Amino acid sequence: MKKIIILFFITLGLGVIFSSCSSNEPVNPSMSSVEGKWNFSKTTTSINGVTSPEMDYDDNEAGCPKDYLEFKAGGVCTDGDYFDSACTLDITTGTWVQIGSTITVTLDGDIFSAEVVSVSSSVLKLKISETGGGISIIANITLTKA
Repeated sequence: MKKIIILFFITLGLGVIFSSCSSNEPVNPSMSSVEGKWNFSKTTTSINGVTSPEMDYDDNEAGCPKDYLEFKAGGVCTDGDYFDSACTLDITTGTWVQIGSTITVTLDGDIFSAEVVSVSSSVLKLKISETGGGISIIANITLTKA
């Protein structure tokens, strides 16, 4: 699963454009918890303010269950990545912590942070912002409850 996370962030770094989510509302304390199993569903990206349409998460293997992140009680995170025609599942286990509206995930020594844009009992929206070399990238990921 580390492969999926790394590929996703490399995709962001290379500027592969999807589209951006228009919701920038802060996390509301009365919202549902992020704990649970969440399937990758949709992705949008904005690069230097240019956005493209929302698309299905392109790392989900056709004919297989969707890749997922699972936030477990006690700070354990599981990243599930289905690959190949046999739908082989690669699981990476790490940790997660949420401080305010920021979730930080550590998998195989790699650390990733995302802003929780919104969370309900069925949908989790995350926003990842990176800037480097004069390029500003904002990726919005929509996950659905498994």
